[in-house]
Amino acid sequence: MISQRDIPKGKVLMSACAIIEGKDDGILFIYEGDAPYHKMLVPPGGYVKPNETIEQTVVREVEEETGLKVASTEFVGIYQDFLTENDEPINHIIAAYKAEVVGGRIIFSKEATAYQWLTVEEAQSSPEVPNVFKRILENIKKEHKRRFSLRKRS
Repeated sequence: MISQRDIPKGKVLMSACAIIEGKDDGILFIYEGDAPYHKMLVPPGGYVKPNETIEQTVVREVEEETGLKVASTEFVGIYQDFLTENDEPINHIIAAYKAEVVGGRIIFSKEATAYQWLTVEEAQSSPEVPNVFKRILENIKKEHKRRFSLRKRS
């Protein structure tokens, strides 16, 4: 049991997002219909339910928001975004995964009112993409360059 003194003031939320690569180095972004990134471009994802794994969250949320069926292929990392709601702090922890489309087709939903394919460079220069997701993409880009240079040396 958690003691009262250890209960944080504010909220700590856990979510997961999917980095889905398409043609021409594009990454799938949705226009978020819900808080906390309402009307911003974000990778599909959402909050982890108490009865599911983070990987299950990725699969469920992508299908709910986009209609696509995905498989998580690679853990990218854990990221934090510090937000506020009604003057209360929110520590938003995001687990990022690369995901591969295995079925379905893109649909619109109340959570994803539109979608867009952006390159890493386009996403990083867009004021509509929250900084936490720009950091995720920057780390993926660095890892890709590192792997490419390691293969090149062999």
